[in-house]
Amino acid sequence: MRLSFIGMSNIGKTYWSKRVAAENRVPRADCDMLIETKLDAELSGKGLRGIRDVALWMGQPGDPQYPETSARYAAHEQTVMDTVLDELEANPATPGIVDTTGSVIYVAPATLARLRAATRVVYLEASDQHIDRLFRSYAASPKPLIWGDCYAPRDGETPRDAMRRCYPLLLESRHSMYRQLAHVTIPFARHKNRSLDLLKDIFP
Repeated sequence: MRLSFIGMSNIGKTYWSKRVAAENRVPRADCDMLIETKLDAELSGKGLRGIRDVALWMGQPGDPQYPETSARYAAHEQTVMDTVLDELEANPATPGIVDTTGSVIYVAPATLARLRAATRVVYLEASDQHIDRLFRSYAASPKPLIWGDCYAPRDGETPRDAMRRCYPLLLESRHSMYRQLAHVTIPFARHKNRSLDLLKDIFP
């Protein structure tokens, strides 16, 4: 079994990757944690620790540090993905599950091709009704988020209002990229009930 889970932050990638890994006794690569490890020296020097502190370090669009920190985060993600795939490719008979970040679709196209070749890529889709809940989860407990060109504040908008308006645009722009990368797309109504019958959709 070789799977990778893709989709927006808070959609359920970590839940499903942990559960499937535990049920099948398969090693799991936690890309959030691996990126955090890359940043550990810098974060610990500032008294920061954990993925939510990575988000604090990165900041939000409009923060002065965001262009630099988001670029550094993306560079670490590229390194992590290449390292994870090197390990999978070096041990082709070994099973594994990759818990990617929401921004995995922005790594190099060649790396995405390697991910698709090495694993069965599973996209956990968000429903239209779920988008506001995802934003509220993000706003209440931010995780590192690469906005790309999707954050475009209007005159007079507060940063939060701009992010709330632009968040659905971010999901829309990512949706087609996730679908293109995935071997199988799991609708929100299917994966939200947390039944292991989901494996029948992944391995029909």
